Amino acid sequence: MKKEIGFVGLGRMGLNMATHLVEGGYRVIGYNRSEAPRVEAETVGIEVVSSLSAVVQGLSAPRVVWLMVTSRAVDEVLAELTPLLDAGDTIIDGGNSFYKNSIRRHAELNAQGILFLDCGTSGGMTGARHGASIMVGGHAEVFATHEDIFKTLSAPDGYARVGNEGAGHFVKMIHNGIEYGMMGAIAEGITVLHEHEAEFGINLREVFKPYEHESIITSKLVSWLIEAYNEGQIDAIEGVVPKGETEEEMEHITTLGNVKVLESALAQRKATRETPSYLGKLVSAMRNQFGGHKVIDKK
Repeated sequence: MKKEIGFVGLGRMGLNMATHLVEGGYRVIGYNRSEAPRVEAETVGIEVVSSLSAVVQGLSAPRVVWLMVTSRAVDEVLAELTPLLDAGDTIIDGGNSFYKNSIRRHAELNAQGILFLDCGTSGGMTGARHGASIMVGGHAEVFATHEDIFKTLSAPDGYARVGNEGAGHFVKMIHNGIEYGMMGAIAEGITVLHEHEAEFGINLREVFKPYEHESIITSKLVSWLIEAYNEGQIDAIEGVVPKGETEEEMEHITTLGNVKVLESALAQRKATRETPSYLGKLVSAMRNQFGGHKVIDKK
């Protein structure tokens, strides 16, 4: 019997992940509320349907449905989806849900006999398409049952069950906090270089060559920033970092421990909304490069 999965949410990340599953041998029944992603999904072998009920009806029991929707939409989707499922079916939330909400959803769904896994997903649109980093929370036996899904979606050795209920989204939240700090440090350093270009005759494009290859700070973030420079994006956007979906979670992390780097990175981003800056351009460009996050075009 062919492996199959329902996939709800065919946006930037979701469509790439669903496509990856198709290439990994899965029959994917996909649904998205808006039409444009549904049209694109049909071209890559996803069986696109027009409702959540059609997703459920198209799957064999016991079913597994992956959610890749915004955190604010998860409860709304669950309210419609859950009554359509049977005991023994599984829901995987692969989005950026707040971990406390995931703990609550584990309890609510398990009380109905529906299994649940919370799954933090990282790697941006490229990772979603070719192999992501996946952090799963939930019961060990449920994870084991569906491990092939995570193995298929992830980079080699790029997935793990990281703990119990809520752990997947908690670990991803902390990952995002680290990411904020790394992006802030890179943007801060490049801003200082930019401010001294004339003094030292610095060519930033040349600076990036050693930075990107085998230096201690070599990373995808540096590579994505280089792409932004090469595309002319830095000059084309305002130095403002729009508030993102995870920023409230980052505020929450500051209540959990001593996280001065994260606090500084948050302050950097907020400052750009008062006074646009070159640093704001850099952070905004990195966010756009890896996740398609909104940028504000230069007026």
